[in-house]
Amino acid sequence: MRPRKPAYTQRLLAQNVRERRLRKSWTQYDLADETALRQALVSQIEAEKANPTLLSLHKLASALGVQVAELLLPQDTVLARGTKPASRGRGKKPTKKAGSPAKPRPR
Repeated sequence: MRPRKPAYTQRLLAQNVRERRLRKSWTQYDLADETALRQALVSQIEAEKANPTLLSLHKLASALGVQVAELLLPQDTVLARGTKPASRGRGKKPTKKAGSPAKPRPR
């Protein structure tokens, strides 16, 4: 893989965030609310002026329903087989229902 300049990656990020935000018919304020990021940061990312943290990228990707890698790759790039889409959950594991019997362990 040929190395690319940081400005190219910033441009891809800006285009991908904006395109996916607009697909959801969200404003920058909507995306900021969904991610708990400042609207100013969303604006700076889309204007290629910010270098977001990995946590910010994760929040953006989760809100937009994609993987972090998809925000940094050219559009229509297919990720390797076996990759899973970004989880929409909030990290909570499903709780066991009260009164449900435990599965018997094989002996």
